[in-house]
Amino acid sequence: MIRRSVLTMGLCLTATNVVAEEDFDFEKGFAAFENLFGVTEGKRRNHTKGFCVEGTFAPVDQAIKAYSNSPLFTTESSVIARVSHKGGRSDPADNKYGLLGLSMEITTPDDDLHVIAVNTEHFFPVPTSEAFVELLRAKATGAGATKAFAAANPSLKTYSEYHGALDKSLRPHEGTTYYSVNSFLLVNDAGQETAMRFYFRPSGQEGIVVDAHPDFFIENMQANIASGGVSWDMVIVLANADDDVEDPSVQWIGDHTEIVAARFTANAAMAEAHGRCDEINFDPLILSEGFAPSSDPMLQARSLIYAHGVGTRLSEKE
Repeated sequence: MIRRSVLTMGLCLTATNVVAEEDFDFEKGFAAFENLFGVTEGKRRNHTKGFCVEGTFAPVDQAIKAYSNSPLFTTESSVIARVSHKGGRSDPADNKYGLLGLSMEITTPDDDLHVIAVNTEHFFPVPTSEAFVELLRAKATGAGATKAFAAANPSLKTYSEYHGALDKSLRPHEGTTYYSVNSFLLVNDAGQETAMRFYFRPSGQEGIVVDAHPDFFIENMQANIASGGVSWDMVIVLANADDDVEDPSVQWIGDHTEIVAARFTANAAMAEAHGRCDEINFDPLILSEGFAPSSDPMLQARSLIYAHGVGTRLSEKE
C-alpha cells in the first residue's frame, strides 16, 4: 500500500507559496545521484542504507505557541521515521564516520501529516539546486572536475572548512544531532510569520557503542530503546533580522532565540523489510497548519526530486 504522504504530495506543491527555481530539471537532478552512486533498484538513490524507527512526537515548551498554531505543539502525535547514511551507496559501514539523516512522517490525532527531513550537515555546500547537481556531476567525473567546481563556487570551501573541523567521533544515530539546513516559516493564530531553522539534538541516553561492526546501528538503537533512552529534542532557532532565509549555504551566526518545541521519542526500531518507512516519500513540503515554506527555492527542488524518486523506486518493485 502506498502511504498517504505519496498521494498528497502533488496537493502540497500547489497549496504552498514556495518559490521554485526557474526551469529546474528534477529528472536531471535525480540522474546526477545515479551517475555518482550507481543504481540500487527498488531503493532510494540518496540515503540508500537505512532502517525504520517508530515512536511519538510530543510538545515541550509552550512558548512555541506564540509563533505557531501547529497541532504538533498542542498534542502528542505518532511518528514513522527513517534513519540513514547520506549518499547512494548500498551498504556503507556503520563503524566508519559519515554523514547521516533522520526523516519523519508525523501523524496527528486528527490524521494530519507533517514531514521532517534533517541531516548532520549544519548548512548546505551550495546555494541552489542547479549548483548542487553540478557538484554531483563534478564528483562523478573525478577530482579534477571537483577542484574546478570548488574554485568557481566559494560556498563549497566554506562548507568544507567548517564541516572538516567538526568532531569526527563515531556516534550511533541516537547520539547524533540533525539540522534542517533549509528555512521554514512558523505561522501563528494571527497569521504572523516568523522565519526559522531547527535541529534535533539527543535528549535521551546517547548510549555506548559496545560492538561497532559494519551494521551495528540498528542493534545499538534497539538496545538503547529497550533501556528507555532514545529521544531527540526539536530546537527551533528563530531568525534574526539579518539572517539569510533564502540561501541554505549561509550559516546563521551569533546569538539566536531558541525554543525546545517538541520531543521525538523512539519506541521501536526495525529493518525496512519489517517496518513502514520504506514507501514513505519524506517530502519537506508536507507541512501541518502553523508552518509554511520559506522563500528558499531549494525546498521545491528537493520536493520534485523526491516525488520523481519515489515513483521510480516503487515501480522497480512491481
